[in-house]
Amino acid sequence: MKRSLQTLLLVFVSFGLYAQTDMVWDDYGLGFTLPKGLTITENDGDTFSAEGNDLYLTILPILDRTITEDDLADAVIAMATEMDYDDLTDADDLELNDLYGYYVEGEKDGAHAFVIAMMDTQSSTNYLAVVVFTPARREQAIRLARSFYAYE
Repeated sequence: MKRSLQTLLLVFVSFGLYAQTDMVWDDYGLGFTLPKGLTITENDGDTFSAEGNDLYLTILPILDRTITEDDLADAVIAMATEMDYDDLTDADDLELNDLYGYYVEGEKDGAHAFVIAMMDTQSSTNYLAVVVFTPARREQAIRLARSFYAYE
């Protein structure tokens, strides 16, 4: 009996540690999952931002049918450079459901960031996203970056 109670308690505590919030940004048909502890700081239709201890997210939509996949690659490099992320440690293409894009990972003064540009392959909506994190929160930042999806 005591063992069963301990196991049940462990399950509840574990679930609470990894609880997440599913978000939908209806203005632009973008869904994603926020890790527990992030608080929405801006959601005005032009920008979505959330922050918590050592983890930050900002998303900006761009409505433009003329943007190409090459434009996305150029955009992430330009954004990372503009933000003074000198040490770019990773860069690759990205495919998430109906979203296609590119990301770079950079580091500056102990802060790490994923700079992401995505295009919705089914609409003219494109997104720029930045996820800033400390090394201790890297796995949560990866899960957040991989959680983006497009919907109608």
